[in-house]
Amino acid sequence: MFIVSALRPGVLVELGVYRGTSYCAFCQTVKKLGFGTTCHGVDSWEGDGQAGQVSAVDLARLKAHHDPLYGSFSELVQSTFDGALDHFADGSIDLLHIDGYHSYEAVSHDFESWLPKMSERGVVLFHDVNVRQSGFGVWKYWEEVSAKYKHLTLLHGHGLGVLGVGSNFPEDVRELFDADKNDLLTIRNFFHQLGARIDAIWQYHSQSEQFAELKTYEATVKKSWVMRAYRMLRFKGLAGFTRKIRPAPMKSGEKRDESSFNGLPPLTNDRHNVDRGVETR
Repeated sequence: MFIVSALRPGVLVELGVYRGTSYCAFCQTVKKLGFGTTCHGVDSWEGDGQAGQVSAVDLARLKAHHDPLYGSFSELVQSTFDGALDHFADGSIDLLHIDGYHSYEAVSHDFESWLPKMSERGVVLFHDVNVRQSGFGVWKYWEEVSAKYKHLTLLHGHGLGVLGVGSNFPEDVRELFDADKNDLLTIRNFFHQLGARIDAIWQYHSQSEQFAELKTYEATVKKSWVMRAYRMLRFKGLAGFTRKIRPAPMKSGEKRDESSFNGLPPLTNDRHNVDRGVETR
C-alpha cells in the first residue's frame, strides 16, 4: 500500500478488522517493506447490522492465517473500540484506519475518541466515504472533517478518505495532500486503475477455485452409481438395464439381500458414496 510506504508508520491501528482483508493487506505490506511497524487490529468480532454476523469460526480462520505470517509484529485485539483506547498512549499512532460501524454518529465518535492517540505524523483513513445508502453517514462526516485538515479523497469503489491530522509529514505524504487539480485527477485515476487490476486478479483466482471445485464435483458425480445406472439406461436400454440389475441366482441355502441388486450398490449408501467420491462395484 502506498500510504504505508510513504508514511512509514511506527504504529498502525485498524478499527474494524472483520474477516481481515484490509488488515492483512497492511500487514503484508509492512512485512515486505521491513519498516519495523507494529500493527494492531481491533474488533469485537461480534458483527453488527451492516457487516452481518461474525462467528468464532471467522476469528479462528483469521488467526490461522494471520498468526504464522504476521504474529511477530501484529496483534489482533478482541475488544470494542472504546475498550481498546487504553492500550495506546496519546500521540503514539501514526496510521489509523477507521472501518467500523458506518453511521454518522459512530464514525464521528470513533474519530474524536482516537484523535488524541494520533502522532504529529498522524494520518487517518476513512473507509466508505462514497457510500450514500441508508444508514451510511461516513460521507457526511467526511465532508465536515476534511474541511479542517489536509486530505485526499479517492472516489472509486466505496471511496477512501485520507486525512492528515498531524503537522510533520514525510515529503511523499505532503505532496499527496498538496496536489493541484491536475495532479489530483492523475492520482485518482492511478489508484482507480491499480485497484481495478487487483480486483481483476482476485476475480480470476476466485473463478479458478470455483472451476476446480466444479471439476471435483463433476468427477464425483460421474463415479456415483446413479450415473452408472443412467449410462446403462442410455446405452443398453431398459431391457439391458433390467438384465444388469436382475438378481443373480441364489445358491442353495443362500439368503437374498433385498437392499442391493446385481451391479448396483444398496440404495441406502448412495449419499455416503457420492459425498466421498467412492464407486461401489
